[in-house]
Amino acid sequence: MKKSSAWGLIEKDGKFLFIKRSKNTSRSGQWCPPGGGVKELETPEAACLREVKEEVGLAVQTKSLIRKDESFYYFHCFMLNESDEIVLKLNECEAYEWVSIPDVLKLGPIMELKRMLRIFRDMGFIIEEPENER
Repeated sequence: MKKSSAWGLIEKDGKFLFIKRSKNTSRSGQWCPPGGGVKELETPEAACLREVKEEVGLAVQTKSLIRKDESFYYFHCFMLNESDEIVLKLNECEAYEWVSIPDVLKLGPIMELKRMLRIFRDMGFIIEEPENER
């Protein structure tokens, strides 16, 4: 059975948090929402909350499940305290940006781009896939 993963699209002031994966991780240099693997006996929602806390130091609440795509779960989240500071887990993340969905491709390479474009579409954003990714 394929291992599941859970990801948090954290919204603040109309922008979403994306992290740049560090050199110590698979897919280094790629941008993605905070998230990661679901542990045994853990729900995808609990994994999302745990991974966000571990990777960026934020306490969040899920608003809704945006999409289950194969074994990937994507949750729309919000911060419990909007004044909380981001603290990156540097062995996993090397940078972060709050970005509007229409501008997300300006970050650089997006992890699981085709999947993320489906997520954005589910959220009401239509973003054209770059020609070099088709």
